[in-house]
Amino acid sequence: MTIAGAIALVALAGVLASLGYLHLAPTGLSPIRNPVSQYGITPQRAGYRVATITFAGAGAALAVGIDRALGSRAASVVVLLAIFAAARAAISWFPMDAPGAPPTGTGHAHRLLATAAFGGATAAAFKLASLLGDGGRWHGLAPVSYALGALMAACLAGLLLGRSYPALRARFGLVERGFYVSAIAWFAVFSVACAAKLS
Repeated sequence: MTIAGAIALVALAGVLASLGYLHLAPTGLSPIRNPVSQYGITPQRAGYRVATITFAGAGAALAVGIDRALGSRAASVVVLLAIFAAARAAISWFPMDAPGAPPTGTGHAHRLLATAAFGGATAAAFKLASLLGDGGRWHGLAPVSYALGALMAACLAGLLLGRSYPALRARFGLVERGFYVSAIAWFAVFSVACAAKLS
């Protein structure tokens, strides 16, 4: 459990470092308007791939840590984290379509993988909150998991509404980055819980 949590934390550091690099690199992209995935179709695509793979590693390590900490009662959370990890690991090989370009099968696969990853993380946060609310180990973290899950869900709702509301669409990048911040925070909280053997 301790090793899995530590690995997840190291992987999260890699996510933050790679995303920080991408946001500082001269890509011409706006963090307010442009999705994070758009870094994957710029000359800095390698940095995006590092971000996706390290986030996948954090998901896989946290799945192991939660499984060891909570046992079979957390099986659904482990499965959701495995879905997240698989989708994040694959997504940079299926880049988004360039804005304004005709839709492609690769772009469609990218959207499906993004949905699986974002949905998996959000569902995992809510499921873990429900599980911890029943008592036992990490009971005090149930409200944290629920609050961060709610933030992720709100950001996902904003992304969906952005398709119909131009004002939100113009802030797609900002809303998506809100999801990333919420998700990374959730992963960090429970990686620390695993690494520190919190009871």
